[in-house]
Amino acid sequence: MSLNARSGVAFEETLSRVKTADAGDDARAALATLFASVTPDSDFVDQARAARALKRLHVGSLGLRPLRVALVAGSTLDHFAPVLRFWLARMGFDAEVALSPFDTAVQSVLDPSSALRRSRPDIVWLFSTYRDLGLDVRPGSTVEQVQEQVGAAVESRCVLWRQLTEHLGCTVIDNLVDVPAEDPFGNLSGSAPWGLRAMLRRYNVDLAAAAPSAVALFDLDHVASLWGRRRWEDARYWFHSKHAFALDATGNVAHAAARLIAGARGLAKKCLVLDLDNTLWGGVIGDDGLAGIELGHGEAGEAFVALHRFVKALKDRGVILAVCSKNDPDMAASVFREHPDSVLRFDDFAVFVANWRNKADNIREIAAALNIGLDSLVFMDDNPMERDIVRRHLPEVEVIDLPEDPSGYVAALARPRWFETVAFSAEDRERGRYYADNAQRTAFREDFVDLASYLRGLDMEGAMGGADSFHQPRMAQLINKSNQFHLTGTRYSEAELSALAASPDCFVRHMRLADRFGDSGLIACVVLRRRDRAMHIDTWVMSCRVLGRTVEEFIANDMRAIALAQGCDRLVGRYVRSGKNGLVADLYERLGFTSGNDGEWTFALDPARPGWTSWVRPAQEKGQTR
Repeated sequence: MSLNARSGVAFEETLSRVKTADAGDDARAALATLFASVTPDSDFVDQARAARALKRLHVGSLGLRPLRVALVAGSTLDHFAPVLRFWLARMGFDAEVALSPFDTAVQSVLDPSSALRRSRPDIVWLFSTYRDLGLDVRPGSTVEQVQEQVGAAVESRCVLWRQLTEHLGCTVIDNLVDVPAEDPFGNLSGSAPWGLRAMLRRYNVDLAAAAPSAVALFDLDHVASLWGRRRWEDARYWFHSKHAFALDATGNVAHAAARLIAGARGLAKKCLVLDLDNTLWGGVIGDDGLAGIELGHGEAGEAFVALHRFVKALKDRGVILAVCSKNDPDMAASVFREHPDSVLRFDDFAVFVANWRNKADNIREIAAALNIGLDSLVFMDDNPMERDIVRRHLPEVEVIDLPEDPSGYVAALARPRWFETVAFSAEDRERGRYYADNAQRTAFREDFVDLASYLRGLDMEGAMGGADSFHQPRMAQLINKSNQFHLTGTRYSEAELSALAASPDCFVRHMRLADRFGDSGLIACVVLRRRDRAMHIDTWVMSCRVLGRTVEEFIANDMRAIALAQGCDRLVGRYVRSGKNGLVADLYERLGFTSGNDGEWTFALDPARPGWTSWVRPAQEKGQTR
């Protein structure tokens, strides 16, 4: 039996198990089995089979987030859409993926009556390739002539972006285009300014510089290079049916795109939990001592330093780091404090747990200390037994499988793309510190016998502000990424927030918080809409790391003040249950609102009645007042 035949038999057996689980009303087990059946590198036949199997499953009860994605392309993507839906399900989405008619990108975007404009998708992916740009200059052309063509190509994309963000308010994805493997000018194509490869590289750089925050750029060229440029294009399929890339590359493209979309919609992972011995260095610190572990010297030592650098870069771009190790805590910490070749230092970790307890239990405590869900964690450990224990007891945690050779650790951590993001802000750079400060607050809490004394001791100061240009990117990021403290599940782009803030009947607010342990940054966002004499709370999102500190009451007082100033006699809020926002189900009830129909809660405003009690004191208001 051939290898492909054996693979086909194995896949059929997997599909049989999936059907059995689904028939037994265990959709979660069926989905997990299906997800385990393919990888991004699986061939197109298996990708298509898995996508068809997903379509037959009853996944409505699993709390997958609905998502509408529109693909607009000058190439054939009919085969790609179902596979993209499969990988989006792996990221937590119940996606509807629609295709605009072939090669009608400009018409679909610009025509107000087009199916694309009428459908109002959450995400529009302008799937462009190098063939769509039409770059063509004569050999020997000047740099100015080259830049004129590249600039025109970039501007043509900007026109489409503006139309989509202004009229649909959606997230737009466009491609950094692929660079072809073959060119008649050979090496000169990349070294001469007028060469096609050089022009495409210039286009990608200029496109990235022109992209506003509402536009996410998918690095198609990087995916092509990872796949292999000579295999990336299959000329037979291009000439026959306008497939822009090889069919067997479909899984890699869909997987990378689904990770990017997850990052844009708030479902990227937040925290990397690391083992120590034989994971961040070679050897056992308790047996080998500081001088005896492999770190910085020799082949293995250099590989561990490379891992340190990669992990440090993750931390610097906003990923929270934590340690979960079976070790003596002082001995384990000494590596990060004293070893000269350790790139990671002790302060890089928001939580440091080293003891001899079960790792699954320790990971639960890490999540609790950080106040994030277990499904926000990624666990990395060289020991297969420890990985298996975590998988069995904490299925929500993603576990990285490591090879025996530490030189492969960086690749093993990078390939799943669990921490994909579409933007980077100053808040992201400080995220690890925010969570480390929060862990100190938790420890500080243990010194008090009552909550009021603890909150008083925190010495909290809150500042409310509007949708000014400095805070607006972070406000949009918080709205689109927040899932737990999000009362309605609304999503707004920066452009939409600007439009709302400019409306006389809308009020877009943010809150910053600081206390004795540090500045927590921008931690909440509110969108209010005035209708007659009622102020409606359209959107209320908040970082979960500040829960239980009377921040909610502080924000409610700000909403109350705005409503009274606008002559309103009531505040009206809504709660729309999702799979993740159960922790705020009783928020309005706790604040004294009265329940109504369709999830609405109303609070009657009386100027003579005092507001809510909060241990947060007001700071000077920052930013615009609207």
